[in-house]
Parts: sequence; C-alpha cells; structure tokens
Amino acid sequence: MNVSLIIPSFYPAFIYGGPIFSTYHACSELAKLNDVNIRVSTTNTNMNSRLGVETNKWIPLNDFYVKYYNESIIDKFSLSLFFNIWKDIKKSDVVHIQSIFNTPTPISLIYSKLFRKKVLLSPRGSLGEWCLDNGNKFKSYWLKYAIKPFLKNVVWHSTAQQEKNEILQIFPTAKVEIIPNGIEYEKFQINNVYSTKKYIGRFLNLDVDADKIVVSMGRIQQKKGFDILINAFIDVIDIYPTAKLLIAGEDEGELSALLSLVEKINLTESVFFIGSISGQDKIDFLANADLFVLPSHNENFGNVYVESLAAGTPIVASTNTPWSEVEDGECGKWVPNSIKDTSDAIIEMLGRDRETMRLNAKKSAQKYDWKNIAIQFKNLFERMVKS
Repeated sequence: MNVSLIIPSFYPAFIYGGPIFSTYHACSELAKLNDVNIRVSTTNTNMNSRLGVETNKWIPLNDFYVKYYNESIIDKFSLSLFFNIWKDIKKSDVVHIQSIFNTPTPISLIYSKLFRKKVLLSPRGSLGEWCLDNGNKFKSYWLKYAIKPFLKNVVWHSTAQQEKNEILQIFPTAKVEIIPNGIEYEKFQINNVYSTKKYIGRFLNLDVDADKIVVSMGRIQQKKGFDILINAFIDVIDIYPTAKLLIAGEDEGELSALLSLVEKINLTESVFFIGSISGQDKIDFLANADLFVLPSHNENFGNVYVESLAAGTPIVASTNTPWSEVEDGECGKWVPNSIKDTSDAIIEMLGRDRETMRLNAKKSAQKYDWKNIAIQFKNLFERMVKS
C-alpha cells in the first residue's frame, strides 16, 4: 500500500512545534509495518527561512522517503510543488493531506480528485472556533471555494472528539475518523532526577530554592493563553511564596508583551521564559516539575500535555482542549481558561500527593505510544482502499 503524505512543512522544521514531531514519528512507525510505503511531499519552509535540504528529489529517512519542494515565497507558496505534486499523488493508493489553510491543500485535493485517489484530510486544529475567529475573513472564503468543492469521498481525520465536533460544525455531512497523536512513551521514562534547587540552577542558572515548580511549554503566541497562566500565578504565590513558573518555547511575537505583563504585576522573581528546549533537556524539564499548565484557547490535541503525563507530571488543561480524561485518571484538572479557574486548579493540584500523581500520569499516557497509533492509521488506510 502506497501512502502519499502531503504537508506544508516537515522534519526538521522544528520551529513549527508539535505537529512536526507527531508527523515524523507517525511516518517512522508506519514505515515499520508490513506493506506500508510512505512518501512525504512537503516544502523546505522553516517559517522565516528555508531548510538546508536537497530539493525536488526523494531523500530516504527512517525507512520512508521525503521530497522537499522549494518554497518560491517562504512560508507561502511553492511553484515547484504546484506543478509537480501530481506525480507523487498519481503513484499512491491513499493520499493523506495535512493542514487546511496552506496552498498545498487545495492543489493536492484537485489532483487527488482528478486521479480518483482516496483522501484522508487532517485539519491539525485549524478549524477550532478560536482559530477561525482570530483569523481573517479570507478563511471563510478559503473554506467555501478552495476546500469544499473537492470534498466528495474525502475522509476527515481528527485527533479527538472535540476536533471531530469542530469539523462537523462546518461540514455537517463529513465522514470523520478519530485517531489521536502519539508519543515515544519509553523515551520519557528515562530522566535525570533534580532537587528543586538543582532544577532552578539547571534551567535558570540561579542559586535559589522553591516551594513548588510549575512549568508550561509551547510556541509563545496568543493562542496558548500564557497571559492567563501568568495572571493566575499571582494567587499561587500567595500560597507558595517562593514558587517558580518556567515557560519554555519559541517566541512567535508575544514574548515582549508577556514580559511586560510579568513586570507590571511584580512577578519578575517568580516567572521566567527559558526559550526553546528539546531532547533530554525537555524530558528533564517536564519530569522534575510539580505541575504542567497550559490554559490554551484551542488545541486539537496538544502533544505537550501527553508528553508531560508520560514524564510523570500531572497537568492543568483548559476545556478548549480534549484532555477531560485527566479528571477520571486522577492526574490533572480540565477547567475553563479563566484566571480564577486556572489558579484554583493549580493550587488544588499542588496540594495533592506528588508520587501518586506521577503513577497516575504515566498510566494515562501509556496508551498513546506511537506503535499503537501507527496500527490505527494502517487499519484506516486499508479500509479506505477497500471501500
């Protein structure tokens, strides 16, 4: 079975965050399964620059192949992809298109329709109400004229029931399959163990201790709700005066405003931004914290939530994310992303037994191992080919 995966950006374009890692790992695990041949068609965009990769040729990567088309206008349009993607689609049995508001999507939908290919379409969270409301009016025209006319016989992929509901709200007759994102579970079971003082020295280079360590992670943008978290931390400091909040992530234009907020509410000795981290540093960052909090305005999945759970750290997630299950698993809170609800949830979670939370968190995360997710994708692709 030949699967053509079409996505605007791909590994190693890490600047785009979670979706790059999730797609890479999904392809890697799928390629290990019998009778699945994966070819990824993408561009060499890296947001504000281009990746240093060869273009317009198939490059082997972890038992699958990637072709990077050169971006004519960085992060906007690839003339090379426009004229050549049909060759990749024609050789496939199933076409898996990821993203909605990117030029490769309607181009690929058109060619897939011409060649009568089975299509799985993943919106990657772009159809959430917050995302649409905070876009421009052009998005509604894009959906109406660039996407809707080519949706006959397309199967949609969502990562959670919440995202399925978002798809159906816009396209009521859509056929939607739910397959969550995954995680390299075993990788998150190995971490260095730090005292709070050593942890602060490691990530902040400060010689101080702390009552509690709360962390967050994500691209520094408005969607993530970091302003809500920072304001909520005022109440946390009342209970735990030396608590520290560490926020990791690449700045996407919001950092300056958030630093001003921290200064305005006098939390410069409590709230810190540490930039982007990855690899073992990321695992140690999550595993040694007392709590992970991300009051996002919208997430179709949110890989970092399950990464935190896999590392053994409980979470506070907003009801704009699909993480209600942490309430039943007794490893987190799922609350509206208001300042009061967020601060109350943080204080409640910090009062719970840390070791019990560690065991519950790991147990909840285990089912998201990429090996299990890859099998779900293979089964879906096989059903689509036979239908």
